[in-house]
Amino acid sequence: MDEATARAMIQAHFDASNVSTAGGGPGDDIVRASQIYAEDAVVEWPQGGERLRGKANIIGFRSTYPASQQFQLHRTTGCHNLWVNEYTIRYDDHPVMAVGIMEFRDGKVIRERIYFGEPWEPPAWRAQWVERFDPREPSSHRNRHVAQPTLVADQRQAP
Repeated sequence: MDEATARAMIQAHFDASNVSTAGGGPGDDIVRASQIYAEDAVVEWPQGGERLRGKANIIGFRSTYPASQQFQLHRTTGCHNLWVNEYTIRYDDHPVMAVGIMEFRDGKVIRERIYFGEPWEPPAWRAQWVERFDPREPSSHRNRHVAQPTLVADQRQAP
């Protein structure tokens, strides 16, 4: 699949995935959001050990989800039949960051694995090696100077 087609399909999927109320409201189109999936698609959440098998189950799951959902796509990268999406889902206004890996076959998603992560406040001890950035910004990694670590003899720890 070419890049322009994949990006357009993924963007259309995320645009249609917003659900205004638990189970879907009058203006929501869960079926349209699910057009990206093959009939035998599998959606997996490895952290919970759960799997949805089949497009009908994906639609059924989304149609009965007990919260509103607002999706904000931050970054899409990939090529050919493998695409990775970084996004935020707001469940009843509670934001959760996610990464979804989509595998395509014949122009449809056959497998999607979604990983969720809560933000955390980084510890002060590593501040000299890292720079802070906004993970919601798609180009925050560009045009940045990469910090080089500076080791001081008394900071080293024995193995």
